[in-house]
Amino acid sequence: MKKLLLTLVISIVLLPVHGQGNLTDLDFKFFRLGFLLGTNAMDLKIDHSELVQDGRIYYADVSQLVPGFTVGLITDLRLHRYLSFRFTPSLLLGERNLSFRTFDTARGVFSDSVHTVNIFSLPIELPVLLRYNAERFGNFKPYIEAGVGAYFDLGRDELREVTLNLPDVFFTAGVGCDLYFRYFKLSPEIRMNFGVTNILTPKFPTADNTTTLRYTNALSGLFSRILMFTLNFE
Repeated sequence: MKKLLLTLVISIVLLPVHGQGNLTDLDFKFFRLGFLLGTNAMDLKIDHSELVQDGRIYYADVSQLVPGFTVGLITDLRLHRYLSFRFTPSLLLGERNLSFRTFDTARGVFSDSVHTVNIFSLPIELPVLLRYNAERFGNFKPYIEAGVGAYFDLGRDELREVTLNLPDVFFTAGVGCDLYFRYFKLSPEIRMNFGVTNILTPKFPTADNTTTLRYTNALSGLFSRILMFTLNFE
């Protein structure tokens, strides 16, 4: 099965390279539309408060990256032979698992038990990208891109032990290649987003959160990191 999938991927990549001039006028259009589908993995850069709570310090880590889903639209504005301006509003479905371990300050050891906090996210991503295109070789053309953007989360849950505070602003950078087929252009792309704002929501003591407040207090900052692989169709 793995050999079959590998053969299929190689065939998709190599076939357009040896083809002769599919969609030769597409890149000269001033304005283009398309759509994208893909997967994502949501991560977090974690800053700890080192706060001692009942003789223990809580430390968190993203225990594993959970695959998510991405769908979006593409608008492309041609600026130059090698440059284009892109806006790709997208909806992301994903989650993060924060695993907490405690450090006993009196004994100087970590506990064996782990408490996991699941954070579900449904953000709308609004990136603005500047793409640099290399020379086209047959039906193959690589590119790099970078830009800025913002998130707006539709799935925020205030009842979680840890809550993310969106909107968030991020820098993004990616690489990909254009594959020209007879009726459409397919662009596999890998892109990484680096959040620059602290998205940790502060919480204050109430009668309902006396046991869960410790997890928020253990953190001083959370910064979003999202890795995406998308297939862009134009």
